[in-house]
Amino acid sequence: MNHSGTFVTTRSAEEAFDLVADPHRFAPLQPGFESISIMDATHFSMRIAIAVGQVRGHVNLAMELREAARPSRVAYRGQGIVAGSDLAFAMQFDITPSEAATQVNWQGEVSVDGMLAFMAGGTIESTGRKNFELMAQRLQDGLSEGSASTDSLKPDSETIP
Repeated sequence: MNHSGTFVTTRSAEEAFDLVADPHRFAPLQPGFESISIMDATHFSMRIAIAVGQVRGHVNLAMELREAARPSRVAYRGQGIVAGSDLAFAMQFDITPSEAATQVNWQGEVSVDGMLAFMAGGTIESTGRKNFELMAQRLQDGLSEGSASTDSLKPDSETIP
């Protein structure tokens, strides 16, 4: 399942890049985020609560910062297992500055294989779209005037995937 979107912020391309290229600031943007563990400069683990249909659980995503081309592009890829099923996650940001604003194009991809895909069926796509939209809104909020961080984002107490 792929989903993408675009928004414009008055923040600079550097500020947008700094927010999404830092795993400590990127991870809390994800719905269901619980914790992060940094391995090295490009690898980290992110624990997320998942709820798809009637299935609820947690996934530890082994994440990689695959690309960080300042200030224009950031790409992540991750994988994990939830409810005995493989989950793959990818997120990409293309950041384009202009005189008055910065355009942020984002694209997310998630795939689930195995029993969870069989049990959840079509709800995976709708849940994935909702999650990507929520992540984008959190990113946009984090870049709003008066705030250029996600420090105020706490781990979710809800399990909206």
